[in-house]
Amino acid sequence: MKKIFLAILTISLLTNCNNSQTKSVDKNDRLELVPEPDKELREEYEKQQELNKSICAFIDPDTSVVGIKIRNAESTLNILGKQTKLEGDSTHVFYSSDKKQKLGLTVHSGDYYSQVSIFNISYSDNSKQNVLQIKSKEFKTEKGIKLGISKREIIEKLGTCYVSKDSTKNGIVLNYRLELPNDSKTKLLTSNNMPIYYATYRLKNDKLENIEFGFEYP
Repeated sequence: MKKIFLAILTISLLTNCNNSQTKSVDKNDRLELVPEPDKELREEYEKQQELNKSICAFIDPDTSVVGIKIRNAESTLNILGKQTKLEGDSTHVFYSSDKKQKLGLTVHSGDYYSQVSIFNISYSDNSKQNVLQIKSKEFKTEKGIKLGISKREIIEKLGTCYVSKDSTKNGIVLNYRLELPNDSKTKLLTSNNMPIYYATYRLKNDKLENIEFGFEYP
């Protein structure tokens, strides 16, 4: 009788063990089917970290558009007029002379009036009469980057130290980034007391359709 009892007990334990393993495998299989949240952001971050660790260095970033210099209020007033007062924690939009392009000027919260930290250039479909305009037919950076140029032209001007990301069909985004303790040859970050500079160039069919660069809010 004792031997029969031990045999039954052994069979029962083995059966439970097998069921447990089966459940574990099933659970793992189910987990693999669940998409990883923010996978795209993680992959982009990992690419940036690999770039940071390499000998590649982004050393000569863009710092102005049509004469308006980053975090230089005086240059803003010289272009937009002495009476201009761009308030902080806001993005102020201006149009080209033909209204086909628009320029967003972002002033961070806590900064001086008209001290621009982020520039954004894009095409416009605005035909309204009452808009703020700048006497320039196109918005171009000091390095000659403007809407409509190709990926090759951007790389020729800024170098190959970027992370690329496919956005939509026939679309791509080039991301350049500079952060402490790395700095440009002009000491852009340290001279402005800012931790991170970024530049994003969005292309479609190999034509640049959006530009954004500047300092992230610290």
